[in-house]
Amino acid sequence: MYSQAGQDKWVLDKIGVNGTYLEIGASHPVHINNTYLLEQNGWKGLSIDIDDKNLIHWYNYRSNPLIIADALTFDYHDVKRIDYLQLDIEPSENTYNCLLRILNTTKTRFSVITYETDAYIDDRFVKPSREILQSLGYELAVPDVMSEFGPFEDWYIDKLWIK
Repeated sequence: MYSQAGQDKWVLDKIGVNGTYLEIGASHPVHINNTYLLEQNGWKGLSIDIDDKNLIHWYNYRSNPLIIADALTFDYHDVKRIDYLQLDIEPSENTYNCLLRILNTTKTRFSVITYETDAYIDDRFVKPSREILQSLGYELAVPDVMSEFGPFEDWYIDKLWIK
């Protein structure tokens, strides 16, 4: 397991192999990374990070691309259906604003979503993010995933996708 709280195994359990992902807030290519195990299981995807410090290491470990860009201004228009969306940028206000940008500028649907709330630091965006995602047909499958510091993430399933 490479992810912090088993996100990668949860996604593989829900979707299986050979899916697609959009990873926002990629950071290190392997350590505490939610998509490295997915890539090892045939997944294709795009990772976005604003910081280029891991770019030099990225292509030593990964075959899918890392785009150095601001997730709050990135153009998501060409993205249609993605199996897994990871949202994890700092601070939690930016994660929330990125969610709004994706939802307001595309018609993309995501089979599963892991959304980092960082509720243990700042819980102002937990309720609004839940309300928005649930109003769009995403089921809050695993709320308040815990870290050593407290609740930090919510996991969703697209109710329109569930078979």
